[in-house]
Amino acid sequence: MRNHAKKVRKMRGERTHGYGKVGQHRKSGQRAGRGKTTGWKKSKKSYYLKQKELGFPDPDWDMGKKGFKRPQDVTRIYQVNALNVKDLDNKIDSLVLNNKASKSGTTYSINMSDINIQKILGRGEINKKINITVKKASKKAVEKVEAAGGKIEILPEIK
Repeated sequence: MRNHAKKVRKMRGERTHGYGKVGQHRKSGQRAGRGKTTGWKKSKKSYYLKQKELGFPDPDWDMGKKGFKRPQDVTRIYQVNALNVKDLDNKIDSLVLNNKASKSGTTYSINMSDINIQKILGRGEINKKINITVKKASKKAVEKVEAAGGKIEILPEIK
């Protein structure tokens, strides 16, 4: 059983509770936080510089922010939905069933803006004759579609 009051009762109203300068006797505040680079400008500068010399976290790393991140609404303007010719070759029959494309004989016709595609890319093989209307197309895509017997019509850009 204790016969005396706790020290904290006596220290009420004192700013530091008997531990000297403000901030002493705390968990990690006075020692500039936890981690290798937290608060390195306060008390860990030599440690930080030695780590940086050794290549932590990587040799090109530097303290502070660099550049800026573009706002989402600006980056969405330039977003392009693309489709490879191999994927178009696989999907064209299902697009005809869904009335997004048409078929006459062995030739398919499709307007890519109907399925929200702005660009055709040339990855893969294409075996079907497909006439494509699209905003943009890569050189390889044009070559492969024409080699299969189809053609690509590129829409003019509206400014």
